Amino acid sequence: MATRCPRCGLRLDADGRCPAEAPLLPYAGRQWGTAQQLVHRLGVDITTAMVRRWRDRDGLTTQRGYSPLDEAARIEADKRTGGRGRRRRVDVGVALAA
Repeated sequence: MATRCPRCGLRLDADGRCPAEAPLLPYAGRQWGTAQQLVHRLGVDITTAMVRRWRDRDGLTTQRGYSPLDEAARIEADKRTGGRGRRRRVDVGVALAA
């Protein structure tokens, strides 16, 4: 059995679940999460390194390691529909939620 989550790299708990699957924190009308939590919610081709680059390059708001899901989803959609970089799959659930 794997000891790390294949999506975000966190160590799995005793039940084999990833801690990043925990609910996001609601604050000021927005859902906030760590890079690993955002990876689990934004799609199969998103990595924690990508979320961290969004903080540096695209101005993703981050307070004490937490970033808002709606802002991350907007940045991800802009990147996915932009003409630069590799082609990425569209996750219908995320596209409909945004």
